[in-house]
Amino acid sequence: MSPTNESKSPISRRTFARRAALAAAAVAGLPGNLIGAPQAVSQTNAASPGADQAGVEATVQAIFRRYGDRLSDAQKTDMRRLVTEGQKPLQALRAFPLDNADQPGNVLKLYPDPPQATRSAASKTKG
Repeated sequence: MSPTNESKSPISRRTFARRAALAAAAVAGLPGNLIGAPQAVSQTNAASPGADQAGVEATVQAIFRRYGDRLSDAQKTDMRRLVTEGQKPLQALRAFPLDNADQPGNVLKLYPDPPQATRSAASKTKG
């Protein structure tokens, strides 16, 4: 069965490409550990202060490698403090048990579906 104009999506190729580029840009801005395969975190690892400190140091060093030449000593100290303070909420998130089968709490929907009357009127004017 070949597709007809009536069964085509109302989204244009240009709009699809724009949305795909925005989604790719959003994903590219995420840290690598959020994009890749989920990492199993045991409860003992999540609670160990050594792992916390190692995570803080790794994050701080990554920031300094990228922006270190533009930061003053006071800004570097403040950055280290902010990363250290952000570690506690991260550990709470990592300790929350999730399986691959768990559904998301909400679904991203970029644009709401147009009402049925609007779609039928738009298809009549096009063709």
